[in-house]
Amino acid sequence: MFGYAGKILFIDLSTRVVKMIPTEKYTKDFLGGRGIATKIAYDMIPPHVNALDPDNILIMMTGPLTGVAPSSSRIDVVSLSPVTNLLGGSSAGGDFGAVLKFAGYDGIVIKGKSKKPVGIRIIDDEITFHDAEACWEYNVYDTVDCIKSLGREDVQVACIGKAGANLVKMAGISFSKRNLASRGGLGAVMGSKNLKAIAVAGTKGIKVSDQEKLLKYNFEIESTLIKSPSFKKYENWHANISPALLKAKRPYFGDYEEDFWEDAEEAAKNAKHFFEEMAVLKPNSCFACPLRCWAWIEYKGEEAPMVACQGTFPAIIFILKIKDPELAWKVYLKLQREGMDIMSTAAVVAYASTLGLVKLGSEEVLTLIDKIINREGSGNVLAEGIKKASEHFGVPAVYVKGGMESWSSDIRPFRGIALAAAVTESGSISRAIHGFPASSYYTKPEKAKKVAKKIVGSEKAAEPTNYEGKAALVVYFENEHIIADSLGVCDTPLLSIPLDLWSASYTAATGISMRVEELHFLAGKIRTLERMFNVRRGVDRNRDIISPRFFQSVIRSGPWKGVKIDRDAFERMKSEYYSLRGWDENGIPTDETLKKYGLEW
Repeated sequence: MFGYAGKILFIDLSTRVVKMIPTEKYTKDFLGGRGIATKIAYDMIPPHVNALDPDNILIMMTGPLTGVAPSSSRIDVVSLSPVTNLLGGSSAGGDFGAVLKFAGYDGIVIKGKSKKPVGIRIIDDEITFHDAEACWEYNVYDTVDCIKSLGREDVQVACIGKAGANLVKMAGISFSKRNLASRGGLGAVMGSKNLKAIAVAGTKGIKVSDQEKLLKYNFEIESTLIKSPSFKKYENWHANISPALLKAKRPYFGDYEEDFWEDAEEAAKNAKHFFEEMAVLKPNSCFACPLRCWAWIEYKGEEAPMVACQGTFPAIIFILKIKDPELAWKVYLKLQREGMDIMSTAAVVAYASTLGLVKLGSEEVLTLIDKIINREGSGNVLAEGIKKASEHFGVPAVYVKGGMESWSSDIRPFRGIALAAAVTESGSISRAIHGFPASSYYTKPEKAKKVAKKIVGSEKAAEPTNYEGKAALVVYFENEHIIADSLGVCDTPLLSIPLDLWSASYTAATGISMRVEELHFLAGKIRTLERMFNVRRGVDRNRDIISPRFFQSVIRSGPWKGVKIDRDAFERMKSEYYSLRGWDENGIPTDETLKKYGLEW
């Protein structure tokens, strides 16, 4: 095969049996990355298994462009989510995905449970198991340092911290300290299997079909990217992101009380000062990417990676109401070192404040996070996630589909994002909303209107509080994200560059002809299979829901004063979305749609 490594590694931890699955079995129908992972999940995860059972599988899958194109760093992680008990998915950049392909594998499928904590070492064709009991409770930084100290500095590491080992539902999987597959509690899945880490090094490289054409298209992609607004906006992004989110009216606040946080602007200015005057920035890139959209941030001798597009540091200051940037940095550093989902953890801690368990903006936040990581006292309940905690304490909380914590805390003003939060299969709207015109409507209104006009034929669809055209926008951006996740490319550059260049790069790499229309067709097919995975687990219209609070209460102050979601209009958006996807009024793909995609089985 060209472009693909040709093999998928299958490991049963219960028996330590290692097998190979030919990648070619899946490529025609499911492309790669997220697509192939979804097909394997559908085939191998029993319909009634629970997420932390040994029969659940954990899949890490690269795409055909991973390692051979610009910004081709991505690896998609798919499993049954312990937060929602539905299909869970998250992706990460860095170097792990490319190195895995260089070792000769397009992906790894993990099943079963080791009797004792274990690590897996993959060096080309050599696959070995190693005792991990001594490092089981290490954080992810110490785990990576320990593995690299054993003799191979060049290995890339996927691992969990103590939170993952303790099955905390906000635990993610960290890739060599820098990049996190954090949504959906997939680190807890890894912990449930007694799997501490996977270390990979590879020397085989990747064969491509037409190297000359691939270099031509890759050069064009990179040149276009460097000239794009996406490239320019990352200049000084670390300092500007918090004030920029305020200008964009992004609702990282007001989640557990309907009032706008009056100190939000001061907190944003403090954060800007921290990054410009106090911390040291070391810009960096994922594999083969010119963007440099993440960096190592150093302050007082301690380092942590920070990615521009995630908005995690603003989430800490706005959701947890932390004006002191040094305290916000301490919180950020702790969560990064433990490999925890910052958005989910911030939401859970904010919810705990309504119970009187923590004072926001204080050092108590750090103490409570420690309790969650160690499952001590009330932290044991909070470690189960926001919905289960609310059921335990009897106090309503805010969440999105399946009970997952929201990506941006308050979605009432952003109607398209609210729709995406209800219909997504993974409960993670981050797999659909990047590039949404509503996100830039208040900072770049003409651009936002132009994007909406191009996609759905109406400038009004760009307005955040408008219900018009939102279903079509959700479908479009879901497809674009699926294409990125399946090709193995970061969604930021994919959305910034004409898709025909990516399809040309795919054809040059693999030798398989691929038009833009075919990419969107495959995205629709993958999306429908994701839906059928969850339909098999009881999902229908009645489970495509978000927290009732989004419909029941209004925001009392600030730029979104008086806003809530109209339930009838929301249901109409859902019906329109189902129709565009070829699903019936109950949200079930029709026989005609299944036949269209070759999914009759």
